[in-house]
Amino acid sequence: MLCCAAATSAFALHASAQTATPPTQAVIDQVQLGDVTSNQTLHVTDYPTGASVSNVTVANSALASADAAAVNYQATQQQSGDSHAVTNLAFDKSAGDQLYVQTAATGNTGTAGTCCAALTGSSSQTIDAGKTVTAETYVHVDGPASTGTVSLDSTAIGNTQGWETNGGSVAAASTQTHYGETYAALGATVAAVDGAASYSATAVANNVTSDATNAPVSLTVSQDADGFRTRAGMDVVQNTGSDVTAVSTATANNINVTSDSHTATLNSDQYNTGPVQTQVELTVNDWTGAATGSSYSVANSSIVSNAGPTTNANGVQTNTGDVAALTSFNGGYGGDSTMLSTAVGNAYSAYACADCNGVVNGSVRQTNSGGVSSTTSTTTAGGGYISASASAVGNTATFQVHKP
Repeated sequence: MLCCAAATSAFALHASAQTATPPTQAVIDQVQLGDVTSNQTLHVTDYPTGASVSNVTVANSALASADAAAVNYQATQQQSGDSHAVTNLAFDKSAGDQLYVQTAATGNTGTAGTCCAALTGSSSQTIDAGKTVTAETYVHVDGPASTGTVSLDSTAIGNTQGWETNGGSVAAASTQTHYGETYAALGATVAAVDGAASYSATAVANNVTSDATNAPVSLTVSQDADGFRTRAGMDVVQNTGSDVTAVSTATANNINVTSDSHTATLNSDQYNTGPVQTQVELTVNDWTGAATGSSYSVANSSIVSNAGPTTNANGVQTNTGDVAALTSFNGGYGGDSTMLSTAVGNAYSAYACADCNGVVNGSVRQTNSGGVSSTTSTTTAGGGYISASASAVGNTATFQVHKP
């Protein structure tokens, strides 16, 4: 009996080892050959209660996720046509209590995630030469009645890949190549706003993010923005209002790795050749709160932020394109005004937790041969506190152990 029992136990262990659940295999191959376009047009002649508009285009989209099961994600995405979203809105009298507009254009987007299990795999995303990812928002609001609050946004993203886990682990690699153009534009003329008004334009050529909760993460990323340009710009005219915020952001290559424990590791190579441009043109004739304009341009950006004990970060950043940021304000008599512009060739940051005896290990090599320029311009009749700042940086790197 004992011998039989021993044999049975050995067989059970062998069978368990043979029947272990393999990871979910997600193999995705996508090619978009034609253009993907979306046009939203709205003309309101009377008084609406409010208005909310969403206008989105995506060339290729992929998703793989599992709960309490491992995932191996293998994806290839190629955009060979344009991705273009355009929104045109006109209100003859007012937009009502609230005006909300979001215009978004994306080339290739992929997301892989797990809960309580391992996430492995690789992704490859490409946008062909001469192809564009463009988001445009144009809004005109007449009086005499005012609009309650305003939120207008244009976002254009070429390639974007996300790796996410909660209680598992991440071991993955991403390759992104963008040979085309990424452009976000916003133009608005608004007669009067009672509450807050927010205007934003964002353009990103290549983007990789990893978000790990209670899990180690190891990521290898290669990004190449070798296209025409990455640009975000806006021209906003508002007659009266309270708090007004206008923000324009352009990034050629972006990596953001966050972890709250364990070890976070990033090995990356970023290369940009095209111009990276942001522009904010803001006019407010009369306001009572704060008018804020901000433009931020960066060719290559990498951030590894770990609230855990160990951060390993090794990166190479090369930029040969011109980077420019311009913020211009034309104001009447009103409240405070703050105008900011920042242009950076290469930016790299790595952090670890000080309270858990954390360490940061790694190296970064940064080369910038492109021009970097930052400009702010303010014209106002006064009335409040006026501040302005312009910053241009070729290369910046930070390795830091800090408290969360």
